Amino acid sequence: MEILVFAGTVILLVLVFDSRSTIASLRRRIEALENHARKVAGEAHQTEAAEPLKQTDIQQEPATPVRRAAKIATKPDRVAEPAPEPSRRVYKPTSPAAPSPTPTSTEPPSPPSPPRPSAAKRFEDLIGGKLPIWIGGIALIFAGFFLVRFSIEAGLFGPAARCATAALFGLLLIGLSEFGYKIPKFGKIFTDDVRIGHSIAGAGIAVLYATLYMASELYGLLSLYGALGGVIAVTILAFVLSQRHGPPTAIMGLLGGFAAPYVAGLGPESVAPLLIYLGVFTAGLFGLAIHRGWAWLALLATGGSVLWTTALLFMDLSGDVPFVGAFIVLLAIGGVLTLSRTGTSFGIPKPVMQAIPLAVGLLQLVTLAPLIQFSLVSWLFFGVLAIFAIALAWRDKDLTPAMAGAFALSLAMIATAFSNTGADQTQLFAAISLAVLFGAAGHFFALREKDGWIWAVIGLAAPTSILLLIYALGDLSWSQNSWAISCLLTAITTAFMAWRTRAETGFLPPPLASGLTAILIAIALWIWTPESLGALVAIAVAAGLAFWARFIARKAVIIQSAVAIGFGGLIMLVDSFGLIESLFSSLAGQTDLYSYLPELGPSIVELLLPAIAIAGIAFFFRDPFGKILSKIIAGFGLIGAGGFAYMLLKQPLAIGPIEDFVAYGFAERAVFTHALALGGWLLLRRTWDEKFAIPLKSLGFALAGLALFRFVYFDLLLLSPTSVKQAMGPAPVANLGTLHFTAAMLWLWLYARTETVTAALPTLVKPLEIGSLFAAIAAVMVTVRQAVHGTDIATPPFTSTETYLYSAGLLVLAIAWLARGIQTTNALLRIAGLLLMIVVTFKVFVIDAAQLEGLLRILSFLGLAIALIGIGWIYGKVMRADAAKAAD
Repeated sequence: MEILVFAGTVILLVLVFDSRSTIASLRRRIEALENHARKVAGEAHQTEAAEPLKQTDIQQEPATPVRRAAKIATKPDRVAEPAPEPSRRVYKPTSPAAPSPTPTSTEPPSPPSPPRPSAAKRFEDLIGGKLPIWIGGIALIFAGFFLVRFSIEAGLFGPAARCATAALFGLLLIGLSEFGYKIPKFGKIFTDDVRIGHSIAGAGIAVLYATLYMASELYGLLSLYGALGGVIAVTILAFVLSQRHGPPTAIMGLLGGFAAPYVAGLGPESVAPLLIYLGVFTAGLFGLAIHRGWAWLALLATGGSVLWTTALLFMDLSGDVPFVGAFIVLLAIGGVLTLSRTGTSFGIPKPVMQAIPLAVGLLQLVTLAPLIQFSLVSWLFFGVLAIFAIALAWRDKDLTPAMAGAFALSLAMIATAFSNTGADQTQLFAAISLAVLFGAAGHFFALREKDGWIWAVIGLAAPTSILLLIYALGDLSWSQNSWAISCLLTAITTAFMAWRTRAETGFLPPPLASGLTAILIAIALWIWTPESLGALVAIAVAAGLAFWARFIARKAVIIQSAVAIGFGGLIMLVDSFGLIESLFSSLAGQTDLYSYLPELGPSIVELLLPAIAIAGIAFFFRDPFGKILSKIIAGFGLIGAGGFAYMLLKQPLAIGPIEDFVAYGFAERAVFTHALALGGWLLLRRTWDEKFAIPLKSLGFALAGLALFRFVYFDLLLLSPTSVKQAMGPAPVANLGTLHFTAAMLWLWLYARTETVTAALPTLVKPLEIGSLFAAIAAVMVTVRQAVHGTDIATPPFTSTETYLYSAGLLVLAIAWLARGIQTTNALLRIAGLLLMIVVTFKVFVIDAAQLEGLLRILSFLGLAIALIGIGWIYGKVMRADAAKAAD
């Protein structure tokens, strides 16, 4: 009963979809006939209006001819058509793309066609005019079953009589569908609506299938082969009838044909006969689908066979699994070839339909392979379908994505095989063979238009992905040399693809091929070289990518080269991690930095050489990289080289314990800072060749900035000698503090006067000059403090003598600024001198004078007064001179 309900539902759905095209065609024909009738009526009306009869003429004519003429004029024209005769309505599928021809005419355009029926009208037409016919056909099927059931319950007939009665009922329905149109009066029903005959024929086929099932399974009246033969006969009858009655009858034959093995009791114990039957039956369905152009029939036929083979895969087939695999391969190939000869169905594009049997077949083979322990036979089946997929994509570009799907499923099968059984000789041979197959196909068609990029990607992915699967899941005991050689052999294939596609405009193949080649070569070199050369290997590969990018002019490959450089720089920093620890410890204020530094000897290979190589790449390939990227890359190299230089400078003193830092820390830090400042100034003040100007001046700015950062962060804030105990030297005047802060003052003033700085950063000139003035103040104060307290200026308390000396020293500095400002007409120096003098004067009056008594207080005020008066006189004279010049 459930089978019949399912069959009826399928018939209903198919016919509803199929009837849409028939209805559309009939509607167009009706509209064409209506338009033609309107044209004829319009022509008659125009003729009558163009040649009106004169009243006098009408009066002269006899009355009878006038009435006859009027009758003729008002009578519409009729199109002569032969009277319809009863005939067989042979089913002919209609195509929405080929409407019925309409008569051509040079007359004015006809009136617009009537509007499309509303949704309510269409719903009424469907519910009231179509569904009852098909539901009536299903009701006939149930009527036959209820008739048999009634005979069983009433005990009217025996098993043989019941089966015969059901068979006669089915044959009667088929006969009625074939010859019912000949019955007087009653036959008009069949000629008015061909769907009535279609539904009755489908119902008759269903009743015959049910009869065979009842005779074989319920009553045992038919043997295995007798039931199978009966089902085949009914199926052939269904397909013959489908030539006249269309899809419904064909669907009934399809359902019955695939149900026949179950009706006959075929199972795992008779796999060979079952597969032979399914092959013959499916071939017949494919032939009918090609003959009628029914793509849906080919899809349903493929689906029915797939259901049977899938069911067999989950049964105990013992040694019959290879036969199932062969059938799956043939079914996939046959389904694809059949669909290539049919139309489309339900709006599904043809390439998608053709890919369905192939995809299902490959999936079934992936399921079948574990059942036979991934034997060579299973791989051969899969290889056949893979070759078939490649051939399809070669013939039809629209099927290239199907080949890509086949490759993806091959990777899934290889991964499953390696996970289940490991990479023995069979699995390894199969994996390599598939890599060669898809890789060769990808290389061969990589330059094809439209879909060449898909082939190129598969040609690249085949060897690399399978090599990765072998390494990750194969669990092979290969030596390091074997893996390195495998990487190089694979790199040869990807490099060949990069060379072949170098001129392609596609965005993906050339960069992908270049990147994979670089990765594989880098892996091989890392295997063969010591671990300490890891950064150099990465940078060497990056240089190769940069050279290749300049050759093919690909921005994507340039980015790959920059990424490789970044990776090499990362390895370089990891190898020198102690240097990074030293950096952060230094920023945190720790003094024992030497203990963090790595060994100097290994750092030459791990840090210095990679840094030089990175800087060299940034310089030689500055055009492909561009200004910004080349500067970033050069920065990586300079940071590494600077780190090594820092390590090198740390070696002579090797400052570790706090005692060493107190003795040598300030001196070492001052040497580092001024070495950086000197290097930056030399690079910025010189005029370089245009080819070297940008990188060298950028380096000069970097060194100068680093020197300024060290002076401000360490010497003024974090490790100032006035707050952290450090030896400033034995001399009372010529000491490290005086030298260091005075030199800082000079560097800032020189940088503010450097032409490169004034041209590139003019807004930085004033801040540098002001910073230089503050450095001079710091130099005076440090000098005074050491002159009073000696080498340690951090711990002793402030004294009154020290306070007076600060005022005296700063006053001298203010006078020097004023004098120099007046001499050079530098307004900044003059203003700075005046401000400093005001501050010192305020300090003298408020702080210093309060601590003096007697003659000392008088002399101090006297000296201050004379100095201020003299300075004021001189400054006023200068100002008047400037005003006179301005007036002239």
